[in-house]
Amino acid sequence: MKSRIWTIAMAITTLLVFGSLTSKAMGQQRPPQVQEAQVPCFFIFGDSLVDNGNNNGMLTLARANYGPYGIDFPLGATGRFTNGQTYVDALGLGC
Repeated sequence: MKSRIWTIAMAITTLLVFGSLTSKAMGQQRPPQVQEAQVPCFFIFGDSLVDNGNNNGMLTLARANYGPYGIDFPLGATGRFTNGQTYVDALGLGC
């Protein structure tokens, strides 16, 4: 008898907890607020993980301004060693 009461009590508690969590998640949704930029720019010093493609004007063999780099971009190669965003790009966009 005690185990049956315990099972029913736990089931009711679980339903109440999950019900309160989902009701708050499904409740009032505020529109996203646009915030003013806190930082005017980023100065990033690093390696290819933060590659911004600014070595095209330098005398170096390490360039990415030719194919296959940039095959996914409409205008072709941009000088970046990546075809996607780096984590610094995502940070700058606020993602």
